[in-house]
Amino acid sequence: MVKWPFSRTTLERTVWTILVWLLFGLFVLGPLLTVVAFSFTSSVLSGTGTFTLTWYGQLFSQPGLYGPLIRTFEVAIIVVAFQLFFGTLVAYSTVRKRVFAASALDTLSNITIAVPSVVVGLSLLAFYGPFGPFAAFTDFLFGNPVSLTWTLWILVFAHMLETFPYMVRSVGAVLLKLDEHLESAARSLGARRLHVFLTITLPQLKPGLVAGSVLVLSRSIAEFGATIIVVSAVLKTAPIAIFTQAEAGSLELASAYSVVLMVVSFVAYVLMSRWLLRGELVT
Repeated sequence: MVKWPFSRTTLERTVWTILVWLLFGLFVLGPLLTVVAFSFTSSVLSGTGTFTLTWYGQLFSQPGLYGPLIRTFEVAIIVVAFQLFFGTLVAYSTVRKRVFAASALDTLSNITIAVPSVVVGLSLLAFYGPFGPFAAFTDFLFGNPVSLTWTLWILVFAHMLETFPYMVRSVGAVLLKLDEHLESAARSLGARRLHVFLTITLPQLKPGLVAGSVLVLSRSIAEFGATIIVVSAVLKTAPIAIFTQAEAGSLELASAYSVVLMVVSFVAYVLMSRWLLRGELVT
């Protein structure tokens, strides 16, 4: 009988490792590394491109190119701050049944996950546009219709709608596991509901707030479907700028954009995670 130099367990683990890494490289690492390579290539389409930093030079020297990157992170930070308040409020209200029809509200809070992003964008244009309910309401109140079409506000609203379920689900999952007896004991001793929430409940929600904030940040940075419907040429975000460059045939510049977005997104993700976990935002 032939004696193998490796045990059967080791051999199975080796084969499994090769298979998993092969699939991971094929579907994840391969495409990402190709984008990185394209960003340092003088000409992808010619097939004879050489190493260059030209595309990064263009990206950081022209305001029309780096402006969308800055705008992307400005919007993402605003959205995270909003969801920390509103998403937590809705999660608490639905899990603890503080509102009527809490189950319906909980179900509806997932609607933007089920509905295509472009539909969300179109619904915002319809509602906040010059002929929508918002314009009619402001005309009734102030005698002048207000339209948010092609403004920064509607861009922020689009990102808020698309990221809302992630904070609600993250915080709600933690709330479901919390023991309510501590809160009940504090209220029985005369503590007000708001004080109980701020001193007992909120500190225990830190894992959900961290997870929700990271998910909201990542989702906002990557948002494309709703954004391309509501955004104007002046208010592009980074994903829209990448799409524009790729559509124009500039794969190299689009790749440089993508690499910068990947790096900055990853750094922002790490910093936010550590900041929140240290308790600088939630104590």
